[in-house]
Amino acid sequence: MTEMDIADKILALLIGGHDGPSSSITFVIKFLAELPHIYNEVRREQIEILKSKGSREFLNWEDIQKMKYSWNVACEVTSE
Repeated sequence: MTEMDIADKILALLIGGHDGPSSSITFVIKFLAELPHIYNEVRREQIEILKSKGSREFLNWEDIQKMKYSWNVACEVTSE
């Protein structure tokens, strides 16, 4: 096992017993920090959706449906 594998396992053990959504968010942020090409694509998608909104408009269900790449990243992280 590499040092990174060991660190990942320790992090999983530390977070494993806590609230599921907060653990998922932690891992999404961790992997986005480690994989800048994926981060850039998620960011591009989010900015594209933001540009389609007015300055005082909130996200709605249609906007969330457009987040295909972001959703795939979240699903990939939580399946590991």
